[in-house]
Amino acid sequence: MNRKERRAAATTGATAAVLGTGNATGPGEALFQQALQAHQTGRLPDAELLYRNILALTPRHSGALNYLGVLHHQTGRTESAIELIRQAIAADRNNAEPRYSLGLIQASLGRDADAIVQNQKALKLNPRHAEARTNLGLLLLRQGRTREAADHLTQALALNPSQPAYENLAQALLQDGRAGEAIDVVLRGLRDGDSANLKAIFVMIARAIDPDDAIRHAGFRDALARALTEPWCRPRDLARLCSIVLLRQPTVATVHDARDATDAAIGSDDPLLRALLTSTPVMHIDLERRLTTERRALLDRFGSDPAAAPNDPLGFAEALARQCFINEYVFAISDDEQRKVDALNDAVSARLATGEPVAPMALALSAAYAPLHMLAGSEQLAAAADMHPLGALITQQIREPHMERDIRATIPALTPITDAVSTAVRAQYEEHPYPRWTTHVANRPPLGVDHYIRARFPAAPYRSIGARPVDLLVAGCGTGMHAIERVLEFQPNRTLAIDLSTSSLSYAIRKSREAGLTTIAFAQADILALPTLGRTFDVIDASGVLHHMGDPLLGWRTLAGLLPPGGLMHVALYSAAARREISAVREMVSDAGWAPTPAGLRALRQMIVDRESTDPLRRIADFPDFFSTSECRDLLMHVQEHQFSLPEIAAFLDAEGFDLLGFETRAEAGYRRRFPNDPSATNLANWAEFEAEHPATFAEMYQFWIQKRPSPAA
Repeated sequence: MNRKERRAAATTGATAAVLGTGNATGPGEALFQQALQAHQTGRLPDAELLYRNILALTPRHSGALNYLGVLHHQTGRTESAIELIRQAIAADRNNAEPRYSLGLIQASLGRDADAIVQNQKALKLNPRHAEARTNLGLLLLRQGRTREAADHLTQALALNPSQPAYENLAQALLQDGRAGEAIDVVLRGLRDGDSANLKAIFVMIARAIDPDDAIRHAGFRDALARALTEPWCRPRDLARLCSIVLLRQPTVATVHDARDATDAAIGSDDPLLRALLTSTPVMHIDLERRLTTERRALLDRFGSDPAAAPNDPLGFAEALARQCFINEYVFAISDDEQRKVDALNDAVSARLATGEPVAPMALALSAAYAPLHMLAGSEQLAAAADMHPLGALITQQIREPHMERDIRATIPALTPITDAVSTAVRAQYEEHPYPRWTTHVANRPPLGVDHYIRARFPAAPYRSIGARPVDLLVAGCGTGMHAIERVLEFQPNRTLAIDLSTSSLSYAIRKSREAGLTTIAFAQADILALPTLGRTFDVIDASGVLHHMGDPLLGWRTLAGLLPPGGLMHVALYSAAARREISAVREMVSDAGWAPTPAGLRALRQMIVDRESTDPLRRIADFPDFFSTSECRDLLMHVQEHQFSLPEIAAFLDAEGFDLLGFETRAEAGYRRRFPNDPSATNLANWAEFEAEHPATFAEMYQFWIQKRPSPAA
């Protein structure tokens, strides 16, 4: 029995006395308390028998009628539940509890208007009924009446300051466009508890709130640092916001000239800066410039003597080196700077070869320009990493690459790779595994497939898979982030994750072991050859892989053939409308003959950021993929890219027998306002019209779920 039932049980005695059931402490009331106890502890047959015994003695016992009705609803007897609760209302018109119970049942049946009326009547009888106040607010929120919903949920929080109450109010305020008020509610809630849902709501608000508004809220920066380090989401999702917040503080806002040789003045002890630098590529060109300048300043001051460099700004230098490794050394470097780095590396390698000590600052500076595993003699650093002040950096840049090297030799090849485009794509990702990521979301409760889909697409035409374990295929798993997230969410029976690149797969395997996941079978394979395995899958994730195939529709049909009727597929495809500017740059890059090397990519990036802010080309620097070497190459110099349109997707789904369940996009609220008569938000003709009006809607790809229709004979 929930909190509502326990509270009701405490007040039913007075109602029973009014109805003539005897003294509230008499035998009839004792029997009712036994019934409530049985109900609360899940002994439903015992509770039902006790409720019926009470009603045999007192047919108009409002409490027994109400909770017997609740029990009937819990056991699937909804119509009799409604009749019993209506009898409870008739037996005691002053009791709010049956009104509340009836509202719950009506809401579960989709009768929201009736449920709203019942909760309003319950509140008229008992304005301090926190649960009725909450349910009324949530029903109004579901109807888009966000201002009224927020008012009721504010009162519900005051009556019962629980974690769910904070969550509900924050959601309502966010949907009402009051992100500033919502963030205050979330921060208050996080001070009172540690709700995973509140953390998820914080991330949603952080991605929607104006940065200048956000930084005015006490505790926001601290929560942002926690969101990166625990983490509460993919750290990259908050990277740009964190950069903007950091750029607002005076020590970061000033660009230091490299000749001034600062002591890492942008804040070596700032928890948010360290969290950003060590978790995800920095995704703001202004902060990148400041970091590049600081790196040069540190090199000028401390890079000349690898034996005697002081350690005073070591914390910042180490975090900066870890950032440079994460972004794959995408920061610009001058010829003079490179000469100094080469001299430093030669001196460090010479000391390592002779066993002489190397100053930690010298190692950090070397690691800020190239990975430490490239230094001659780096093995001895790895052996002593646990006792070294730069242990985390040495693990990142020596131990982990060595692990991946060893793993690479053990990866099974399930199919041959003979297609010419697949071979070229494989070569690109062997050279630049994509993407480099640091950590997965912590403490994410497993949802199961049905819960996951219904939570995201409540109005979709979804056919349940059921509670059985599923077989999952992650096609084009890259470095493993999607595979790990899907396994944590779905808890599948078996998971096969494939990719063309053994460099990517070795990274993925290392990260899965780090997460304690040993059930994912990683293997090298070509999507086009998968039918030779003779397997089918209940769920297939094909995120960002089909558009890099020579014939994307053939690849998609191949995967579709591996699904049984009712099977699910998550697909992510590039939008031609959203990538017009990128296509123009790709054409320019191709015509100019830019080389897809780290040096070529750094030069290309510099050319782009040097453009005037009004130049359309300059907007490429706002794409998240601009801020690491592998992702920038994927963005601007990929060996194969196909872009889709929504009519093309609609034609494929119709031809292959799939239903669209919905898009995963932050634009859904705007779409619903534009097309209120499409409650499931699955009309692709409407979406095409919406995208024509807002071409950047799918800048992060079309990401959507589809379900294979039943066979005609089913």
